[in-house]
Amino acid sequence: MGSLGCPLYAVFGAEDANPSPAVAKELRRRLDTAGKAFEIDVFEGAGHAFLADYRTAYCREGPAHELWPRLVAFFERHLG
Repeated sequence: MGSLGCPLYAVFGAEDANPSPAVAKELRRRLDTAGKAFEIDVFEGAGHAFLADYRTAYCREGPAHELWPRLVAFFERHLG
């Protein structure tokens, strides 16, 4: 964590097994302890790679549509 030099946006699916929501929780704890700038979102109804619309497993658009504006906003805040 010590070498992280920019804000981090980490996204997890609540139904993902790898990385799991428990990993998201631990990442949040470590980043917070290290005093790093970050945002972590865990999306309900989402599994692994839920933004990848080119995958055959892409069948729940709701979480992907919810993520996209948050992702754009994060980049706008940090990249101007």
